[in-house]
Amino acid sequence: MIRATPRPTLNYKLPRIVLCTIVFYTLSLLSGCSIFDSRDESTNTTQYNWEQARLKLQKQTHWSLIGKIGVRTSEDSLTAAINQWVQSEDSFEIDLSSTFFGLGASKLKGNSQFLTLMEAGEEPVSSNQPNTLIEATLGFPLPLTQLTYWIKGLPSPNHTFQIEFNQQGLPASIKQNHWQLYFSKYHFEQGIPLPGKIKLERKDTRIILAIKKWTLN
Repeated sequence: MIRATPRPTLNYKLPRIVLCTIVFYTLSLLSGCSIFDSRDESTNTTQYNWEQARLKLQKQTHWSLIGKIGVRTSEDSLTAAINQWVQSEDSFEIDLSSTFFGLGASKLKGNSQFLTLMEAGEEPVSSNQPNTLIEATLGFPLPLTQLTYWIKGLPSPNHTFQIEFNQQGLPASIKQNHWQLYFSKYHFEQGIPLPGKIKLERKDTRIILAIKKWTLN
């Protein structure tokens, strides 16, 4: 009787740091592709009157949204969830979270003149220069004082701008304050066109906002 010789059992484990690195980069690639590389084509051929749409958008001063934000610079990149962005006139409260780059859970609360940044496990930091505080603390520029307008597809008031329209008569791009903006994936909320994707570019910084849900109050 011939007995089979049992094969040796391999019990090899990757070092923890190697395993974490593999998981980190895999998730980073997946999350990055979903927001940075998605296509912007639209099959909507309806024509819109921009002046009428602009007036409706300007009246929307109370709204909220959920979505994602992706940031790429020459040195870094990250993707974070916008768990909720609540806007009331000039005041905002933005809840962000990310498992990458140590961002964790962060809350931005303030207005165009003042900002408080709260991060999990850290003391709150405040400043009367919101854009400067964002860049110094999070490590990338985020023009909040203009973004509350840009995110609706509107140019920021009291600043010169250049605008181009898509085939439907809605903003396709805006150039303002050294930022180049691109708008796509429009959908309607209460009959008002709102962009579902906004790209912001300035020098070596690229920011993409992907809006999953708009709510107009």
